[in-house]
Amino acid sequence: MAYGYGVNGEIAVEEKFHKKVCFDVANNLISAQFDGRGGISKYAVMNKFSVFTAFYPLYTINGTPIGYTSDKRVEMLGKKQITTFSENGAQIKITQFLDTKTNCIFVENEVTAVDSDIDFDLTTNFGVNYESYVQQLLANRLSAGNIFKIVNGLLKKKKRSVEDFDGVTYIRGEVMGDFYIDIAFNCKAEGLEHERGFYNQFAFGEKIAKGQSRIFRYVISAGTRDDFTFCDVKIALRNFDNALADCNDYANGLKCPVPLEGDFLNAYYKSLLNASLSNYKELGKFKGFLAGIVYQFPARTYYRDAYWTVLSALPVRPDLVRNEIITLANGISKKGECPSAVKFNFKNYWGDHYDSPSFFVLMLYDYLVHTKDFTILEEKVKAGKVINSANLVLQRLMKETDSTGLLVKGGEFNRRDWCDNVFRSTYVTYDEALYARALFAMSKIYKVCYNNDNKSKEYEDKYNGVVKAINEILWDEEKGWFVNYKSDEFVEDNLSIDTVIIALYNLTDETRARRMLENMQSLLESKNNKEQGAGDFGTLSVYPFYKNTKDIVQKSSLPYYYHNGGDWPYLSGVYAYAKLMYGMDYMYPLTRWFEYNVEKGNYTPIEFFSPLHPDGSMLQAWSSTGAFVLSYPQGDFFTKELEK
Repeated sequence: MAYGYGVNGEIAVEEKFHKKVCFDVANNLISAQFDGRGGISKYAVMNKFSVFTAFYPLYTINGTPIGYTSDKRVEMLGKKQITTFSENGAQIKITQFLDTKTNCIFVENEVTAVDSDIDFDLTTNFGVNYESYVQQLLANRLSAGNIFKIVNGLLKKKKRSVEDFDGVTYIRGEVMGDFYIDIAFNCKAEGLEHERGFYNQFAFGEKIAKGQSRIFRYVISAGTRDDFTFCDVKIALRNFDNALADCNDYANGLKCPVPLEGDFLNAYYKSLLNASLSNYKELGKFKGFLAGIVYQFPARTYYRDAYWTVLSALPVRPDLVRNEIITLANGISKKGECPSAVKFNFKNYWGDHYDSPSFFVLMLYDYLVHTKDFTILEEKVKAGKVINSANLVLQRLMKETDSTGLLVKGGEFNRRDWCDNVFRSTYVTYDEALYARALFAMSKIYKVCYNNDNKSKEYEDKYNGVVKAINEILWDEEKGWFVNYKSDEFVEDNLSIDTVIIALYNLTDETRARRMLENMQSLLESKNNKEQGAGDFGTLSVYPFYKNTKDIVQKSSLPYYYHNGGDWPYLSGVYAYAKLMYGMDYMYPLTRWFEYNVEKGNYTPIEFFSPLHPDGSMLQAWSSTGAFVLSYPQGDFFTKELEK
């Protein structure tokens, strides 16, 4: 495989035809994955279900299937993948894409007869994910009506149809219950093999004269007919050119606020910004960023994921950040408890986290500093107003502190922060640092926006006390960093990358911050740490690995994996920005994870990865922090003061 980066920001791959080149795309309603062979290897409808189990397009020229060892070129950017190859005197260009708003997938095959007349055929078959439909139907609402839909879908013979009119073919399919799959073609097509109420195999093609080209288009949509997911594929086919223009305009709009040098950084930025914007969804009053494409069932937005995600969107789409803040505010309980995430129906998802309250306040503060849109504070939400929500969550969090002023992460087997595969107890540096920054933020908000000196001083005094306690209790002078977590019984004193927010938020003196960052450079940047033994792959999340095996569970039980040393690109970006703030070389943690993954065939930002273990999910929203770093190269994002 050979790969490179185009002048427009696309990732380009040269490969054999049989090799999959998977590229994930998403819009407001769906996510999909194109496989670099004309296939649709994934298709999921937000808050509904996954559609396919398999998808096989089979190309034939003059009665002979194409050779699977032929060379191809695949280009990927935004919501589009283009695959080109030559075979048996034909040149074929496959364009697959989404527009920004429709529940359908657009596919175009441009076929050119180069040396002589050719006879072109394309036959496609696919498998349907019945299990996902049934699971999500029952998960959303276990009712007699939904059970009837399932039983009726299995027993009742559904009607399928193929209609031809004005050179267009329309295939209508009823899978089960209210689950449909419809396809519209700009040519005469056949429905071949079928199951009950739908065709799971279709074919089209024709003879093409030497020197001539023919464009074959089809639009495929799956979902449920009677709600927001329905798409009329006949209308979508008529709007094909407008949809393609919309897709291209979206990609052209992925522009960094500051000039970037070179094709690589341009492609890097566009890929990352696309990851965050592609995960923005609106479902009624729910408006926010999903964590990634595997967080659609149920659709939900996380406090922590969203905080790091919106940093890349803030300079280009502050309106989306505003919507996110309001959605998160409506997920806060009347007691001020913040869950891990807020679901599409505003019910909490894994309640009462230790980092979520702070992240809500920090997102609000950063938005105020960089937009000066103070009207958001008075927006009506569940707790009254947004400012009431911010105050409520911090007052609630204060109840979790002890005489030191620090948060006490109590209870047995407590996993309620981002590091949810590790039982980090009592004083967790990451949680303490977020809490301190949130106290600082609220102090500034009350002082600048409300002229309330008493309330401002209350938060400022608590902030100063927490910062003092962090530096006295959690700093390890011998090692030169802040310990991971600490209780009376046990200290996990490995170097954890999430403690970098101490430097990010200026919660210690410059000497300690630099010493910590230098140790991170030596121990967490894999190219510098020969002892870790897994090569040059990016930035470890911790080192040494966790020593108390009773504190680690599931994927984090294994060294180099998940929270136990895996590379999390969002944290690599945060760490890179801290190095930028202190004038250190930051390009390795900023970009190495991206290069490493492109080399192994991961073409959208990955959630987490390891050189020894399976990868996390693709098109992950908070892995866009690198785009934030490139957008604010002065290194002053977190040091700017709130002012009217």
